[in-house]
Amino acid sequence: MSEPIRCIGTVYKVQTLVDHGVRISIDLPETAIMQAAMFMECQRMAVVLDISALPMDANTSAGDTPDGKKSRPEIKSLRGA
Repeated sequence: MSEPIRCIGTVYKVQTLVDHGVRISIDLPETAIMQAAMFMECQRMAVVLDISALPMDANTSAGDTPDGKKSRPEIKSLRGA
């Protein structure tokens, strides 16, 4: 598996473990079924991943996609500005 798994997601939870490790849970959209299957295969085969994450500009909606419904405000910000 040399192809990178590319998808958009949000961090759902970060927790510390008893052995002082860290577990990060990521939410993927409903459209990321293939990427989820690839992650499942990595888990099944005990593959170690080199993970890199880049933040996205989330200030504009995605049009007529499930994340860009017309009833939602155009600007998405934690501060409300």
